[in-house]
This record gives sequence, structure tokens and C-alpha cells, in this order.
Amino acid sequence: MSLRVLISGASVAGPALAYWLVRAGCKVTVVERARTLRSEGQGVDVRDSAREVLKRMGIFDLIRSKSSHEEGISFVSSDNKAFASFGVDLESGMGDSATSDIEILRGELAGILFDVTKDDVRYIFGDMVDSLEENEKEVEVSFASGTPKAAFDLVVAADGIGSKIRGMAFKTGAEQVRSLNSYISYFSVPKGDTDTMWARAHWVKGGRCLVLRPDNMGRTRAFCMCTAYEKSDPRLARLDQASKQGVSEQKALVQELFQDADWEGPRLLKGMHDSDDFYMQHVAQVRLPRWSSGRVTVVGDAGYAASPFSGMGTSLAFLGAYVLAGEISKQPDDIPAALESYERVLRPHVESIQKLVPGIPWIVQPQSLWGIRVLETVVWGAGIVSGSWLANLFSKAVGYLPIAGDVPFQLPDYEAFKQ
Repeated sequence: MSLRVLISGASVAGPALAYWLVRAGCKVTVVERARTLRSEGQGVDVRDSAREVLKRMGIFDLIRSKSSHEEGISFVSSDNKAFASFGVDLESGMGDSATSDIEILRGELAGILFDVTKDDVRYIFGDMVDSLEENEKEVEVSFASGTPKAAFDLVVAADGIGSKIRGMAFKTGAEQVRSLNSYISYFSVPKGDTDTMWARAHWVKGGRCLVLRPDNMGRTRAFCMCTAYEKSDPRLARLDQASKQGVSEQKALVQELFQDADWEGPRLLKGMHDSDDFYMQHVAQVRLPRWSSGRVTVVGDAGYAASPFSGMGTSLAFLGAYVLAGEISKQPDDIPAALESYERVLRPHVESIQKLVPGIPWIVQPQSLWGIRVLETVVWGAGIVSGSWLANLFSKAVGYLPIAGDVPFQLPDYEAFKQ
């Protein structure tokens, strides 16, 4: 009898897991609270070993064809002059640069994953899990919007950093989420005369940053980031409150917090008010003492969000989906043991990714003009080095350092996926 698996969340981690679980012989249902597949979202990238997962899924070339083709990122002054630029890494094949050679809009990625799974997976949109009742053999699930109760052998939370399933299963709350005292507002604006295929970033005092990035849809993706040194900064409380309110309240607060921004600040704020794809994100990490509770487990941001500062969130979602399904394929008759193996195999890599460079994000989001000037000088120097023989020497030297997060994850091979 096929294992019955319920996945909560139809963004990236959920459908990716569904793909591999079907390969492992499972009967999969995905429930998503949004009424339709979400098409909004900024660009995400795929790095390191996760690229091999995409190749094994047969979608690597398709995803790459829908890339924004961003050529790199420039850090600019208020008069839009670049003082440092870093191009895309096209040689290593691992996407190891500030801009990856695979930058795809999250909505497009979700659409690709849905298309390759929709014929084999049952999708329920406009609903969510309301309660879980577990016994030794299965989990009985009640839904919020009238979907009949159903029993599953495994329930997986793939519903993001604010996971409802995680809260139900682990009975704990905010202590699982480590705030990085930062919020980002994402949206798109019409393409302008100053926009090219290069992303541009500009710092503003007060721990603020503005970024413009190209996409493949004829628009420009923008985001405004605000970071505080101390948790007592009153802006954080206001941002937290706004994040729980509607888009209009969030836009009003971003307008207030960035109304004095120079560079292309006025353009971004005008475009923000006209945008219909605005959303606000709390920048944080999820750290759990264990990834499973009985027959309920987590994957992706719901279990181990690494934050945008790591650049590895989407990659960890693909790796987690592959390993979780693979370990289940090895022990389908012993779900608890399979979940223990999943955590044992992947957790060391996740923890290495979550170990951000000391001082992140505060050292890259200066509060004062003096701090910005220091950071600009450092970035300027790095830009000079990156284009010289020193860069090659430095990269080779780093290769000998015992930095766990720089070691690609060794992707396991699973017999069930060779068929």
C-alpha cells in the first residue's frame, strides 16, 4: 500500500518534495491556503548541490531558460555612479557569485514545479490544515474550509517561516524563529531609462538599502530593506505590527521610513504605491531542536530558514525535498526512523549554512553615514581585487580553510530514484 503523504504549502519546497515522493511510490496531496498558484515573488537563485537536484528532476535547462539573465550587481552612490561591480560566475557551474547565473522569479519557479507534478499529485487550493490528531499508525487531519477529514501516514510542513503546521506539531512559538532585526519589502516597478541588465544597490543611513534588479518580464524588481542594531529600535515594533496588517498599512509605513531616501528612492516609492505585487518579509532564521514530531516533519523555510543573507534558502528547499523523500524511500515501513535519517543526513549542512559571517546583517547595513562610507570603501576594494590576479589567489587559499558552509553538500544516491 502506497504511503499517504500530506504536504502543506505549494511554493517551492512542497511541490519539489511531492515530485520525489511520487518517485518513491507515495500517494501525495498538497494543500495550499491561497486560492490559486501564487504568481508573485522576487527573483530566487539555485546554488551548489541543489543544481544537481534540478538536473535529476529534468528541469535544470527549463529553469535556466527562464532566468532574468542578470549580468551582475553594481553598488552605486547617490548620483548612480558605480563604485564596485561584481559579475556573474559563469565558469564554476555552481552559481557561486553575488548574482547567480540562475535567477528566476519565484512565481515562475512555482509554476514549473506545479506543471511537472500536477498529473501525479492531488492539489487542494484555498484550504489549510485546521488540526492534527496522531496515533501510532497515522495522522488524522481536519481542514479549515470544508475539505473532508482524511488520514495520512506522514504530514510535512512546507508552509514557510510562519508555518502553522510547525506550531501545531511542536507546540512552541516565537522562540523557534531567530529575528535578524530586518524587514524587506518587495515589489516591481516599470522599467526605467537607468535600468540595465545589472542589478544596482544603494545604502541609505539608518540601516536602509534600496535595490533594483532586472527580470525577464519587462519590469524591474525592487526592494527596500530596513535593519536595526537593537531589538528595542521602535521601527521594528512598527514593522512587525504592519506585517500582520494589510498591504495598504505596510506601504504607508515603508513610505514613511524611506521618504528621505536619495538615489532612486522617489521612483521606488511611487512604483511601490502603483504595484500590485507588493509583499513584506521578516528576515529571520528558523532553528528547531528537532525536525520531526511523530509523523509530522518540516522541509525548507518551515524547518530551517537560513534568511536571504545566506543566499541559500531556495537551494536548501530543493536539497531538503530530495533527502527527505530519499530517506523515506529507504524505510517506507518505518516513518519515524526515516525522519531521523533525514535529519541526520542534512542537518550538519543546514547548520553550516545558518552560521552567518559574524556581524551579519548589521555590518552590511550601516546605521550612520560614516559607517556607509567605511562599507563603501571596503566594497570598492573588493571590487578592485575581484578583477585581479589577487582574486584567484584568494579563492584558492579559501579552499583550504575549514569553513563548513563553503563545502558543497554531497548529494546521496537513492535506489528508488534510479528507475
